[in-house]
Amino acid sequence: MKNFRYIFKILPLLGLLLTACDKFLDVNTDETLKGDATMQELLPTAQFYTGEASFQQAFVACQYAQQLGSALGANGIDTYAETDNTLGWSNLYLYALPQLNEIIKKGQEEGSPAYVGIAKVLTAYNLGIATVSWENVPYSEADKKNFSPAYDTQEQIYTTINKLLDEAVTELGGNTGTKPGQDDLIYQGDLAKWTRLAHSLRARYAWHGSVRNPQQAAQTVLAALDKGMKGNEDDFQLQYNSKNLSPWYSKVAIPNTTGNLSVTFTNTVVDLFNGTTQGITDPRLTKVIGLKNNQTVYSGVIPGSGSGSTVDLNSKAWHSTINSPLVMMTYSELKGIEAEARLAQQGNAGTSAAGYAAYQEMIAANMKKVGVEQSDIDQFLKDPKVNVGAAKLTAKQIVTEKFKSMLLIGDVWTDIRKYDYFDFPMPANVNPDLQGQRIQRMKYPDTEITRNSKTVLANQKDPEVKMWLITK
Repeated sequence: MKNFRYIFKILPLLGLLLTACDKFLDVNTDETLKGDATMQELLPTAQFYTGEASFQQAFVACQYAQQLGSALGANGIDTYAETDNTLGWSNLYLYALPQLNEIIKKGQEEGSPAYVGIAKVLTAYNLGIATVSWENVPYSEADKKNFSPAYDTQEQIYTTINKLLDEAVTELGGNTGTKPGQDDLIYQGDLAKWTRLAHSLRARYAWHGSVRNPQQAAQTVLAALDKGMKGNEDDFQLQYNSKNLSPWYSKVAIPNTTGNLSVTFTNTVVDLFNGTTQGITDPRLTKVIGLKNNQTVYSGVIPGSGSGSTVDLNSKAWHSTINSPLVMMTYSELKGIEAEARLAQQGNAGTSAAGYAAYQEMIAANMKKVGVEQSDIDQFLKDPKVNVGAAKLTAKQIVTEKFKSMLLIGDVWTDIRKYDYFDFPMPANVNPDLQGQRIQRMKYPDTEITRNSKTVLANQKDPEVKMWLITK
């Protein structure tokens, strides 16, 4: 693997601050090498590549999780075909993490704890993407003039993530040095929001470990909640515009309109929205799922078949318009985690009033985010199929609603694997190498095998082998 310190490209950021609506990175400019970039230049670039890594991971993970399916026929990733997500790996290890390391270094040298804290939050998040995709990944030895670093175990990565988030909270609480402003493309320099994100990510990653130790995970989650996100305005997302296009728009929706099909929504997720599965139509249906031309019935692609779809991931769907944000974590997800944690505290035999309120708030917050009217939200929440009562609430019901609320967020695959894919049907034309089992991991990129083959071979496992994270 190429070393972090020597692979250090940034994009020019001239014009970044020209207008309020164009405060972004001009990704159409030729890349240049710059040996001594400032923190103000590095931060938006690192955030851009964090977004790219998030999109690439979600593009694969949401197919494995059966939110998305191939529109190309029976040879797509949704058959549980092994894929290495080379672009995601490159965005993480050649771009995002090197620049975040440099921000941390410069921030420490220049006495700017705000930049250090933000960079550590983003580093923790990027490591989270990496480990839920490949399990053991390079980090502790990856920036020490070592072209063949050992990989940290998944357990070590989670320890590192927690340490980074704890350090970030301390750094963000400092009140000295240079602070970011419009160079921060996510929160525009609002350090309180970055602090709330750090606590929210702490809850997400603690809950990742709920299979191994549910009570400990629940305690950590509940301790983080009061300091986490307070509403949709705290959502962790990268906003795009008509000059800098959302990847779901530019890389999926637009190609779909020109016949260069890639993915669309599956019947697994569409049937949850259209009433087939739950017996009630979700008012988000027309907001988040697009229809193909002249179609009136919502039907998703059958995973692994490339057929059966009347829907489209198009420029009218909420996540893939020209101005759509790339969503990475939301307040709605945090409330879903809270509902799961409070249920676990009760031994999964119903939940508390607070747990039930969190379940309802998870649904309502996401509906508000995508533009559902309050009257429609109220009607949905009152329906007996949804309003089951605290005593009868189950993990499956929570995670089913969480699955909808986390549409096109790659971390949803972690939930699906933790719950053994629920009762999702096996894809058509499923990868025979799995011998009837579910896909559990991505494979390491071929480029990494070439550069660091001994380490890769020591860490690569068969695709159906569960990760340390979800084994008891």
